[in-house]
Amino acid sequence: MPDGRFIADTLETVIVGLADSITEAQEQLSAVSPLDSSGRPVPQYRLPYLDFEIGFRLVTETTQDGRRAFLFFKPVGRSSSSSEVTSKVSGRFVAIPPGEGMPLPVLSLTATGSGATRQLAVQASSTSGELLAGATVQLNIDLATSQALSAAAGVADPRIPGNVALGAAVLTTDPQGRASTEVSFGDQLRVGSVVLITAELGTTMARITTGKAV
Repeated sequence: MPDGRFIADTLETVIVGLADSITEAQEQLSAVSPLDSSGRPVPQYRLPYLDFEIGFRLVTETTQDGRRAFLFFKPVGRSSSSSEVTSKVSGRFVAIPPGEGMPLPVLSLTATGSGATRQLAVQASSTSGELLAGATVQLNIDLATSQALSAAAGVADPRIPGNVALGAAVLTTDPQGRASTEVSFGDQLRVGSVVLITAELGTTMARITTGKAV
């Protein structure tokens, strides 16, 4: 194999492995819950870029029987002649902004009212200020997080399944980028229970906590 091809293939393996490690690290950061046990937002972290420098030494060894070997970081034997090439490669991994730099969706979710019913309102726009008309927004009740937040609030058995209902799970925004529905609470829902409702527009998500006493 030519020296250039050997170097290129080896460096490609190292750089791809480094890129995979960066991706794995960012996935671990992204997996951190956006809310703490009390339902408060927690910091989210991103890796904007990573500078790297790879130093290497290529040893080209010619043995007595004429065969050639290509070695990294290996001493040369006494019965052979060799030549060495020492070099380094440096660069930067840069995170591609979501949407490849295009305006991103911005979603807000609010709840108003009291008693057994709350009015839910969503507002969809973009980071450039454009109102998103005709956008499809999906609403969900995050059961696992709701139960965890309720337990943290002192309600061990909130009885959320069957006692929390959305008027509509899928909304379409009007020309002003707005849409609304309601969430109702059944008689068996424990007072003090915390219900986390999420609104999703593509990969953009908004969250709000509500309940009979919230």
